[in-house]
Amino acid sequence: MRPVSFITLALLIISVLSTTAQAENRRIITQLELRDRIVKITSGSQGLIYSVISPDGTVLDANLNETQLAQKHPELYEKVRPAVAKDANISEAMLWMGEFPDNSK
Repeated sequence: MRPVSFITLALLIISVLSTTAQAENRRIITQLELRDRIVKITSGSQGLIYSVISPDGTVLDANLNETQLAQKHPELYEKVRPAVAKDANISEAMLWMGEFPDNSK
């Protein structure tokens, strides 16, 4: 009787650990493919999660939040920053596609 209980307990633990691992899987929101790098944006419990990957599939950085992406890869951050929000009372937002033109000249 004792070996059966041990096996049942072991199966239960494996099942719980497997379910926990599956809960950590994040949903990919989008993937930006550049010439030299790929940026995957996934949804996480604390917000967006960024991963930087080389074209051959090597993970260069993973599980970065927006601040970490800006610090470690500022050139990528400027390309993937999703939007520039204006005043909260204005329902207008524009998609940001890179650097803003310098209109001061």
